[in-house]
Amino acid sequence: MTGARAPRPVRLALFVVVYGWRYLKANVQVAATILTGRPRLAPALVEVRLRCRTDAEVAAYMGLITLTPGTMAVSLSPDSTRLIVHGMHASDTTAFRADLARLEAELLDAVRRLERGGTAPNGMEEG
Repeated sequence: MTGARAPRPVRLALFVVVYGWRYLKANVQVAATILTGRPRLAPALVEVRLRCRTDAEVAAYMGLITLTPGTMAVSLSPDSTRLIVHGMHASDTTAFRADLARLEAELLDAVRRLERGGTAPNGMEEG
């Protein structure tokens, strides 16, 4: 995208709303699984490469994954570059990885500052 990025407090507030919607949908999906008595479980463990650079970013990302019903951060590589995530409804592991990557990108966009020259850190485009 082009143009100026929103100030960080605005980006954080938007992230809270986006994550809240994700959290609500996950709760409904897990509740439906429990209440129908016909679980449509498709558990999977996937490995995702992290773009998070700091311990705080990694901890926040892992916390958000684990707080979301139906997902859990299981293991972090010693060099903090890869994460193993369990998904309760992950029949399509490619889509599950893409969803995790979107969550990470949304988090990083909300918390990272722009670097000099108006570009976002880690090669992310501004906006």
